[in-house]
Amino acid sequence: MAQHLHTTVIIGGGFSGTVLAANLLRRPPSRAARIVLVERSAEPGRGVAYARRDYPCLLNVPVGRMSAEPDHPDAFLDFVRRWHPQVTAEDFVPRAWYGDYLRALLVACERVAPPRIRFEHMQGEAVDVLRGGSNLRVVLADGSALHADEVVLACGNPPPAQLPGLEAVRGHPRYVANGCAEGLGRHYQGTVLLIGTGLTMVDVAVAAAEHGDVVLRAISRHGLLPSGQTTAGGHGAGTEDLPARLGDVQTVRELLRSARNLADEQQQCGGDWRDVVTAIRDRAPKIWRGLGLVERQRFLRHLRPFWDIHRHRLPPQVHVRLAQLRESGHLHVHAGRIVEARPEGGRLLVSWRPRGAESAQVLGVDWIVNCTGPDYDLRRSHCPLFQSLLRNGLALADESGLGLKTAAHGALVDSAGHASRNLYCLGPLLRADHWESTAVAELRTHAEELAMHLAGLETRWPSHVGRLHPAGVSAAI
Repeated sequence: MAQHLHTTVIIGGGFSGTVLAANLLRRPPSRAARIVLVERSAEPGRGVAYARRDYPCLLNVPVGRMSAEPDHPDAFLDFVRRWHPQVTAEDFVPRAWYGDYLRALLVACERVAPPRIRFEHMQGEAVDVLRGGSNLRVVLADGSALHADEVVLACGNPPPAQLPGLEAVRGHPRYVANGCAEGLGRHYQGTVLLIGTGLTMVDVAVAAAEHGDVVLRAISRHGLLPSGQTTAGGHGAGTEDLPARLGDVQTVRELLRSARNLADEQQQCGGDWRDVVTAIRDRAPKIWRGLGLVERQRFLRHLRPFWDIHRHRLPPQVHVRLAQLRESGHLHVHAGRIVEARPEGGRLLVSWRPRGAESAQVLGVDWIVNCTGPDYDLRRSHCPLFQSLLRNGLALADESGLGLKTAAHGALVDSAGHASRNLYCLGPLLRADHWESTAVAELRTHAEELAMHLAGLETRWPSHVGRLHPAGVSAAI
């Protein structure tokens, strides 16, 4: 009888799943083990964010702050400089390059893994997780199944919500339901309506303007656009004490007042308001956990759009390009909401109400692209995997619509309120507990801590363990 091989199944091969697998490979558990990375695409490490596209969208963070290895902050910079020596730590480079780096990191860590560790990339889609005694069974879309001792959901960002009022155009060839996944590869003509004015809208707008002669109209509730990144690198002088100066805030009003005061102080002494945003981000998990449900919902209802445009910023060159599109009349930004859309005479007619207006206006467009971004409210998810987890009580959706309820190390909380011992979550769906869980800075730490927990380790790894050396990388960018 074959000996049981302790098996960890990671569902999702984007940033979170790939970095978790790499961490488990470079410092594995002492026992013989099998690590299976289940990913829909043939190439782990890319996901939607770092896919190769016709238009080279840029990372929103400089190269020098994008290392996936907490103990090697220049790892991504070193990787890029192997082919592009002129790149500096403050440059913004194509996102596909980051996918190349993650893939190279996984390959390098697989090479140094001891023989007792078996790694597999399985191309497929997980549609169900079932519990059988103390173990789990992961069911794939093709009907096959994997038996696992531990399962980690590293599924990345969910797709956008199905927007009300658009029922008549769903399935229409000129309605793009997910601008992030589908919208960047399209060559649009005519008038394009972009629903949402955040980072996804900017990506689609800039790519569309490069591909053809289009008129772009973007609509969101507030009509707010993302701010630009600063060209100066790192934190400004005298910013080390900013997190402490925020105070022990317990309400959204206190947080807003403290943030405004600190931003004013920074700018009066020649500093940058972005450092205050960074300070809040550094303390976000503590602040978020200190807010009660009513305060969290107040933040989501009133302040979230304003936080998002200051927190999720654009590379300077993209910010300039966005301004050029507006000045040239190629991009028009509106505050309002969509009432209804329907096909008519080869076009799409959209009824929308401007913010503060009593009556709606009608706009004729050639394309509609949903750029509203991820919908973290899994109670309305159409994903078979999440539907099954919630239906079977293995997971519990956050009441504020921010992903899944989790405990220490991202352990899923079930419908009875108990933390799982072998079912975990990693990635953006940790927002309910951490709030900040979408950027590399947070996710790489979450991945390392979960890997140490799964491997039975209690201390952080030494900096020399599993470091990605450029000479060992075969991928080219």
